[in-house]
Amino acid sequence: MNEIPATSRKYQFTVDMADRIVDENVRDGRAELLHINRRVLSSAFARTTGLLHRTLQRQEAAGDEGFAWPSHIIKALPLGSYLVSYVKGFGHCVSTFVNSIGTSQSAKRQLAIGGGEEEVRAEKLAQELLWIMDKLRRCGAVDEALMQWSFASGLASFSLTSNPRVQGSIVKISAILVEELSRVDYEVPRQVKFRLLGLWLPLFCFAGNGLAFPFLTGYEKAETERALDIVISTLPANEQEAILTNWLQDFTISSSEWPNLQVSYDRWCRSTRKLTAT
Repeated sequence: MNEIPATSRKYQFTVDMADRIVDENVRDGRAELLHINRRVLSSAFARTTGLLHRTLQRQEAAGDEGFAWPSHIIKALPLGSYLVSYVKGFGHCVSTFVNSIGTSQSAKRQLAIGGGEEEVRAEKLAQELLWIMDKLRRCGAVDEALMQWSFASGLASFSLTSNPRVQGSIVKISAILVEELSRVDYEVPRQVKFRLLGLWLPLFCFAGNGLAFPFLTGYEKAETERALDIVISTLPANEQEAILTNWLQDFTISSSEWPNLQVSYDRWCRSTRKLTAT
């Protein structure tokens, strides 16, 4: 599915067939078929995550060409994640002006086509990843996705400057996994919770949030905030401090009002006061 162009008439046929096979295995309910679903979907999730990461990496590298300060350097500066989108926008304006003066028409056309192909591929992969995530949840097999998402630091970094349609799919996946973390009836390693929150909370704060087509409804945002509060409350005090301090720094400089974790922050402050008083 990853390799078939979305414009191909065979693409929707392939998606529909995969959809039907997974759903029929779930309805059948036999352990062997559910195990097959789990293995295939987990493998597809890992592969698609890697492909999306590399595609966004190529996109960012292409956007950095001809600009003196690459994005990875800017991100290392204070407020780097916040500044990088503005710097990239400025660089794009400058390069567009320079190209309009000194670049041949054929070269400009080739650059536009190449960049457009990568952007379309990234959107397609992000949508496929969301589809796989939905199937994993319906199969009750999100534990593998939780583990993989908690290690996807490269994807989390590049997603901050990806286009809104890619961000939308990634925000939805992250919100689903946070909700699953808050209500799973088995023990999730503490490190997985900590890494997942640490990696993906910045995207929640800085994503474009879909002004034309909102990523999440008001209800979904409220439910995600509730789930975040539950997950944060299960962490040790020092890890809560790290998560909430970073959240507060991002939240206060972002243009978004979501996620508002003041309830979690106030609870951590109260518990810290009690510890210092004893």
